[in-house]
Amino acid sequence: MDQRERILDAMQDLTTATGKVPSILAIAGAVGLTKQGVLHYFPSRAALDAAVLLRAVARVDAAMTEAAANGSPTATYLRLSSPDDGDRAALVVLAAGSRGHDSELPPEVARAAARWEALIADELGDPVRAEVVRLVGDGLFGEALVTGAAPSAERVERLVAHLRPGAGPRG
Repeated sequence: MDQRERILDAMQDLTTATGKVPSILAIAGAVGLTKQGVLHYFPSRAALDAAVLLRAVARVDAAMTEAAANGSPTATYLRLSSPDDGDRAALVVLAAGSRGHDSELPPEVARAAARWEALIADELGDPVRAEVVRLVGDGLFGEALVTGAAPSAERVERLVAHLRPGAGPRG
């Protein structure tokens, strides 16, 4: 594993453990570097925060691309509504950044969300239903973050069946 990934893993682990964004110094200590060592790989706090967000986006992007080829983007998006530790870390970073001065998301985040919604629209043949699927998935994700309880598999499957009428099980 390369040093950038080790730094991102440490940030994710520390964020998950504490529920807040760790300092660069804490991240450095976790990976055996100095603060300047971390800044060699991520030249600013904003660059480090963006990398955490983009890594979470890349994970969803890979799953959605795979689903479009071999399954159901609708079902996949809704099943991904249960945030894992990486998602939680990315959202803690996002929430902390939104309270600061530089709260802009990397443009890749909006482009990825538009791609995912387009994949769902291609499957369903209805862009409005695709938007509803995205909003339902985002709502489940937010609910899980607030309550700490992921939606049950039965609940997600019930929503998939409702939002993919007549589609039958695909993925």
